[in-house]
Amino acid sequence: MNRLCGLDLLRAIAIIWVMLFHATKYGTPYREFSGLGWMGVDLFFVLSGFLIGSQLFKLISQKQEINFSEFYINRVFRVLPAYIVVLTIYFLVPLTREGNGLQPLWQFLSFSVNLFIDTSNSNTFSHVWSLCIEEYFYLFFPIIVLLLIPRSSVTKILVLSLFVIAFGMYLRGYIWVNELGWGQSYIENIYYPTYTRLDGLLAGVLLATLKVFKPKLWDFTMKHANKVLFVGFSGLALSIWIFKVRFGYMASVLGFPILSFSFAFIVAGASSPHSIFGKYKVPGAYFIATLAYSLYLTHKSVFHMVNTNFGEQLSTKGYIEFFVYGIAAFLVAIVLYVAVERPFLKLRSTVIVWDNRKPKRIADINS
Repeated sequence: MNRLCGLDLLRAIAIIWVMLFHATKYGTPYREFSGLGWMGVDLFFVLSGFLIGSQLFKLISQKQEINFSEFYINRVFRVLPAYIVVLTIYFLVPLTREGNGLQPLWQFLSFSVNLFIDTSNSNTFSHVWSLCIEEYFYLFFPIIVLLLIPRSSVTKILVLSLFVIAFGMYLRGYIWVNELGWGQSYIENIYYPTYTRLDGLLAGVLLATLKVFKPKLWDFTMKHANKVLFVGFSGLALSIWIFKVRFGYMASVLGFPILSFSFAFIVAGASSPHSIFGKYKVPGAYFIATLAYSLYLTHKSVFHMVNTNFGEQLSTKGYIEFFVYGIAAFLVAIVLYVAVERPFLKLRSTVIVWDNRKPKRIADINS
């Protein structure tokens, strides 16, 4: 799939927004905007659902079979090398830990941290909760597509996805009413678990369904992309209003699906070359989007180390403090990308070529 400058811009916005959110602990100058930065994770979920869904649905629409080995090789080489390096540093170098403690290694290796985390006592590398959700999506979604698509219509995909979203709403509401109050218990029981946070991924999948199986409607959407963006940003404004009481009942039940579908409209609009997001290449957006995964993995640890070593000297420096934290995060991300991510992405291509030389009946998949 060719890279679209609009989607690169959204990736860049999402990771910067998330970083600003985590920087509030150290005094970011844009506190109101930064305080909403957790929404950047939901934007990443929608992007992932849309891109992975588009790739798999395209194969199905062309009556090709899914090459599971290639798909999983792509995911393994894309995600695991940088993750394992950062995880190893966290366990071997305690000075890099930004939190109070560290969950057991097996939880990180099984991507189950988000199901067992104790944020009061073990919140180091806690932001990996979102990667845990995405990893299980990568693991099971191709299998579900294989089982579902040959026997289903677009309507059934829509109904199933909306049912899962509705069940998530019910589950969050039930948990909110019966099992928790405020604060940490909300994070652990509603915000982090995979089974309560599928809205964004499924909104992206539904957008991919529209793109692949309803091409006329998708073309209409692309031609009216700026209007679609307007709807998306209007929904985002509504989401921000709902999340004024972030841990409240309305936010827990209705906030996440409204936020996710608002981002789906924004992703759709940004996918069009006719939109204000897709027409122009924003300087630096591709660069930041390329580093997004390395930034995601390392920025909290970098912020912590800068604060530990230079926090007092920087505390009264205003925007200088802000830029020092940001530059440090980018430098570390560049090192991780150049030393780990990029070499393994190149190796991935070699492994896939070798794998495709083996006799098989299944078709190729590019991701």
